Amino acid sequence: MDGIQDDLLTIRAVHAAKDLVDEAMTLSADYGHEVSAVVQLAAQQPLDEESARSLFTRILVVLRGGVGLGTQDRERVAAMVQDEVTQLVIGRQRNPREEDSGGIVLVARNGLQPHRVTPMPIFNGQQVPLEEGYVDVTQLDLWKGNHRVELYVKEFQERNGREPDEVELLRLVQGDLALPSVNDRDPFGIVPLARSIARKGVERPPIITYEGEPKDGNRRIAAAKYVVGSSDFSHEEKERARWIRVWRAPLGTTEDQFEAIVVALNFEDDHKEPWPEYVKARLVVERYRILRENITGRITEAKDREVRAEVAKQFAIMPAEVRRYLRMVRWAEDFELYHTEERGKDTADVRYKSNDIFQWFYEIDAGRGADKLTNKLDQDDDLKPVVYDLMFDVLESGAEVRHLHKVVADENSLKLLQQAHEASAVSKDQALNLVREAIAESQRSSPTKRLGFEQWLKSAVQRLGQAPPDHWRSIENTELLCDLARVFRSATGAVEGELVSRGKLPRGDQ
Repeated sequence: MDGIQDDLLTIRAVHAAKDLVDEAMTLSADYGHEVSAVVQLAAQQPLDEESARSLFTRILVVLRGGVGLGTQDRERVAAMVQDEVTQLVIGRQRNPREEDSGGIVLVARNGLQPHRVTPMPIFNGQQVPLEEGYVDVTQLDLWKGNHRVELYVKEFQERNGREPDEVELLRLVQGDLALPSVNDRDPFGIVPLARSIARKGVERPPIITYEGEPKDGNRRIAAAKYVVGSSDFSHEEKERARWIRVWRAPLGTTEDQFEAIVVALNFEDDHKEPWPEYVKARLVVERYRILRENITGRITEAKDREVRAEVAKQFAIMPAEVRRYLRMVRWAEDFELYHTEERGKDTADVRYKSNDIFQWFYEIDAGRGADKLTNKLDQDDDLKPVVYDLMFDVLESGAEVRHLHKVVADENSLKLLQQAHEASAVSKDQALNLVREAIAESQRSSPTKRLGFEQWLKSAVQRLGQAPPDHWRSIENTELLCDLARVFRSATGAVEGELVSRGKLPRGDQ
């Protein structure tokens, strides 16, 4: 209850109902934080005296009726309180200052009048009051701060010395403005989404600021604009795409609330086109680094755990995911630094490559302790060019990267990998074949493989030694017996040669 009394003193025109408010706040605390928060939200609304008195009288009637009830009934009472607040405050009340502030106008369409969204949406634990209505999509410009397009905006800036304007940003998203480093003609899948919107409209409302900047739904807006501006669609389809239902935030919505919206709608999977994991990871790591920089004194492991937990909560992910992103981004940055500074590659090309192979920076950390490839890269300056060049130009899968720690741990396999690096300047196919040969060699040479073969030999010796002569007579497949004799002759020669080298058989007596 600390600070609540001060908050209540700021309520507009509620002084005459202050006793009702105080009692409502006291009773609501018995129902838990959620109910208390709803009542406090109601108390902060700019109501006139009559409306405030009416609202809190109704709240008190509900709360007093719940005194002495069990848990289930108390939850029902809590829900009733929320309904009272929603219906009287959020559903009916308008702030007259909003109408004079020049925000984007919501209009009625398809039988829907502009209204407050109920129940109040919750994004990543934060309630955000939103208003629903229709807008003309041609009035909306895309959000330049959209993290989904940041790689494209950065390349545009580097090549043109300025940010893209609204038209150029739209063309970038729609794939109409080509960048040298982008081969995909529809990098954000706008065309199939546009066909869907032409057929059934924008189904999930984008979320926009009061002025009309979309914080969520930029792809849907870009696709709707594509329909409106294309001759491939009918007048009916264009009208369906032009008027879209949106959720508009009120004046005074904080950056924290918008951040909660963006995080909730992009980090939690709802089967829409996801952000690249490369972008997500960088946002997580950036937030982690900011929090660490603000810590004074020594940073213990326990403190670092707290920071990771706070970052995980903000982005609605697990702390283990934060740790994984930290490792992946560290190696992605090292990979990018090597290729831009030592190899002189185009910065945008390198960033796109990192984006495409970002999962490989998890695989590069395979192994245990000193056997990890990342530990070898830290200790061996000659190994890094081999691995990073092959990752950029030759390797085709994360599975290949995952096996590299075994390759560099075996002398023969490592030689093959180095040959692959040399061959990559001439032929990618030849280099890739050598990499795969190196992986196969490392698997043959692994202690686990050797142990497995030895166990198999023990079993084979035992079974063959116990086989009576008539068992061979019972084998009807003559070709199988021929293959067996051929293999036995070859294996016997190899075994005797090994025994000679070990001094168990004299030379020449083979």
